[in-house]
Amino acid sequence: MKRIIFLVSVLMLTFGLIAQNQAKSKPGSLNIVKDVKPAILSIVPGSIQFVDATGNNAIDASETCKLRFKVSNSGMGDGYGCLLKITSTGSTSGLSFTKSKKLGVIPSKKTQTFEIPINANMNTVNGRVEFTIQVDEPNGFGTDPIMLAVNTRAFIAPYLQVTDYTITGTSSSVLEKKKPFDLQVLLQNTQYGLAENVRVTIVVPQNVYVLAGNEQTNITQMSAGETKSLDYSLIANNNYTGSTIPVKIHIQEKYGKYAEDKTINLAFNQTFAPAKVHVDEIKQDHQEIQIASLTSTVDKNIPQNPTTNHNTFAFIIANEHYQNSSFAQVPFAINDGKVFSDYCHKTLGLPAENIYLQTDVTYAGMLSLITQLKTTAAVNPNSNIIFYYAGHGAPNEATQEAFLIPVDAYQINPQICFNLQKLYDEFKGLKNNRVTVFLDACFSGTNRDNTMLASARGVAITPKKNKVEGNLVVFSASSGNETAWPYQTENHGLFTYFLLKKLQETKGNVTYQELKQYLYNNVRRISNNVNHKLQTPTMNVSPNLGNSWQTWRLK
Repeated sequence: MKRIIFLVSVLMLTFGLIAQNQAKSKPGSLNIVKDVKPAILSIVPGSIQFVDATGNNAIDASETCKLRFKVSNSGMGDGYGCLLKITSTGSTSGLSFTKSKKLGVIPSKKTQTFEIPINANMNTVNGRVEFTIQVDEPNGFGTDPIMLAVNTRAFIAPYLQVTDYTITGTSSSVLEKKKPFDLQVLLQNTQYGLAENVRVTIVVPQNVYVLAGNEQTNITQMSAGETKSLDYSLIANNNYTGSTIPVKIHIQEKYGKYAEDKTINLAFNQTFAPAKVHVDEIKQDHQEIQIASLTSTVDKNIPQNPTTNHNTFAFIIANEHYQNSSFAQVPFAINDGKVFSDYCHKTLGLPAENIYLQTDVTYAGMLSLITQLKTTAAVNPNSNIIFYYAGHGAPNEATQEAFLIPVDAYQINPQICFNLQKLYDEFKGLKNNRVTVFLDACFSGTNRDNTMLASARGVAITPKKNKVEGNLVVFSASSGNETAWPYQTENHGLFTYFLLKKLQETKGNVTYQELKQYLYNNVRRISNNVNHKLQTPTMNVSPNLGNSWQTWRLK
């Protein structure tokens, strides 16, 4: 009985305590919570960053970016169960990102950095997206919302192409079996998109071998307009039976569809280019992209004359590679002569048999060509004669007479060089309608690079002025003690480049007076702007012609 009374007493006491606690919790009663230490969160001012791979501070199509920011907890307690929330408005097409994320514990008096990736696909559009970032805390001590606006950009495709190529050789002047040759290929991104993960593969037929150069070249990226020069050394053996060598350049990029393969057909016995070309990397952003080339603009799109000019003969000497070390090489001289020959044939309409082109000509070779010129002029008395020379000219220091220098000359000697005045005297005796001379050479004793050729005194010499007679007109690249400069970016002598340019622009239908003024204006301008020295083309006309030469035309 006592045991039962004790249990009843305990139960009554328990219910009494419960009733007492419920009375304290009634509305209007005071509920005091002791020892509460809340987390107080904020996004650190200035900490929000937008991080993108291209560094252009925009969300580009097919790009992964990040929103990075810092959250600090200035409260006395740790932040539990915090939730990051991101909303967006504006141009959100093609974008995907995490809209909510549990952040875990943010310790008291600490700052943490968080990153949210943003993925843009190919459907991203041009526009602007606004992100609102906020961190919620369960007790209501979360951050205030912060907004960040970022531009979005639609996908811009790249396009990779082989825009030009050249072949050169060291043991021969033409492409032959069993003789190595070099193929230089110019790759360019011709559109405005960024090309990534570029892979270029060269494929050659059986019995043709790649001696040097990477058969597969990997390029991390190529921006708009950017160029890359790829060099290969190739050789064909005797078992190769084709008349041409098809070399395939296979190009791939990240997306597998913004590149164009190129097959380069190389014909046996085709003439090599004068030399490899040094290519400076070109990058062009959102301006008009210029298609890059390994050759000059005047070497292409040469105007074609529909009629044939049987009555004009051209004799062309292009001396570039001098055998004696006392004479420097003449950059681009062979290219000058060859392309001038092309203009004579295609633009001026001369038949191929009317054009006599010789490169790296010795003294004996020059004698032979001049003899051929005189013979041709004699048997064609009513014809017109064009004589073109690119190479070294030099003065005799003692007499100041001007000479043309053969490639086998070892010094400036009247016995082994061509006296220019005597050459003009030979032309004076011709009974032809007209004789036109183009000289891309200077006679001051300087090279095309402005170094001294043969002047022991180390100073340029002003040669004697030559006398011209008969039906002779002479266009010279420079005057007095000036240098005849190369035009490095166009792979020509400066004088020859503008000679060819005018023939290209007018399709050869230009008067001598117009050509004289054009050469004078443009050669002087470019030489001054590029070389910072004057080069002044001159014209020497036989006095008995009066002003009749002004209306002469090459075509």
